[in-house]
Amino acid sequence: MAQQYINTNKEFFWGDWYFKSHVMAEDFDYKAHKKELSPYYESRGFKVSMMFDDYFSRLNGIHSDRYLSMDVYYFFVIPALNRYDFKDAYLDKNIYSELFPQVKQPRAIVKNMHGLYYIDGEQVTMEQAVDAVVDASGELMIKPTVETCNGEGVEQIRDFGADAIRELFRQYAFNFIVQEKVKQHPALSQVNPTSLNSMRLYTYRHIDGSYEYLYPYAHLRFGGKGAIKDNVSQGGGTCVIDHDGVVDDRVFRFKNMNVSSLKQETGVEHLVIPNYQRVIDTLIAMHKRLPYFDYVGWDVTVLPDGEPLFIEFNLAPSVEGPQMMAGPMFGDCLDEVVMRATQAQCSKIQGNKKIFPKDSVYYLHVQ
Repeated sequence: MAQQYINTNKEFFWGDWYFKSHVMAEDFDYKAHKKELSPYYESRGFKVSMMFDDYFSRLNGIHSDRYLSMDVYYFFVIPALNRYDFKDAYLDKNIYSELFPQVKQPRAIVKNMHGLYYIDGEQVTMEQAVDAVVDASGELMIKPTVETCNGEGVEQIRDFGADAIRELFRQYAFNFIVQEKVKQHPALSQVNPTSLNSMRLYTYRHIDGSYEYLYPYAHLRFGGKGAIKDNVSQGGGTCVIDHDGVVDDRVFRFKNMNVSSLKQETGVEHLVIPNYQRVIDTLIAMHKRLPYFDYVGWDVTVLPDGEPLFIEFNLAPSVEGPQMMAGPMFGDCLDEVVMRATQAQCSKIQGNKKIFPKDSVYYLHVQ
């Protein structure tokens, strides 16, 4: 009788498909180690191929049988740590100022929520919203606030005529925000002055309620020359940030298995994130305001005065990038994370809902 795994063949094959479609370089021979299984995950009831070690270690040089597969991560780990049924409501960027009122954020000129316009929390007409943007002028950005990723839909407003703003509002239609363009710290603008160069950091809440900044998975993202978005699709790259805020010289570009040098590309040498410990402390404090989510990916930058500026957070952050740069995700926390995943039953293949047995760690730890 074939061994039974927590993740079914259907989920296992979805993980393969996702990996090949969204992560893998075209010339990678994924079949070479596909049938070899990870001893680490197999001992915990999951079926995970060693092809992930083969792929990720080619970029970072770290061999391990602890690399998370796409299906185990997205179908089991994420839904076990975060309340998926609450996720979408929390990710509306228009409510960030309500969730984190004490944290610096880009100044909002106009918000559109479900087709309704708001200025400073008060509902206004579309014409009042148009007038507010026209009067503000300057450097303004417009972006969708729901179901977005990788900077999709983020644009700088160029034409401040009333007719042009009305047309822009009609194009975005529902759920968007107009904000002042952020002026970042000079240290960060060195790598590319036209894009808002942000950091992605991760925090994790343990079963005992303590919080941890997940090191060494933090990374700096920057855009290509002339781009306004800080992602690889805009010609940019990403670099690991160490625990002291020092940015590694290696520039990673995924999908093409490319690693280059920050100094050679930009002339920037020994870049240090200003006030980095303050950034970490701020995100830990923010995580405490999210009781339904034990694992968060944060996007943040630093202002010219050294203060952290919160941009957005992600409750299902991609795992591919961190593992490519820094090895198996979660590091020393992985044993606990995988245990939590095995304690939960998936009721849907998407992992949208989890059922926790009454004798699971989720109930025992609160007794």
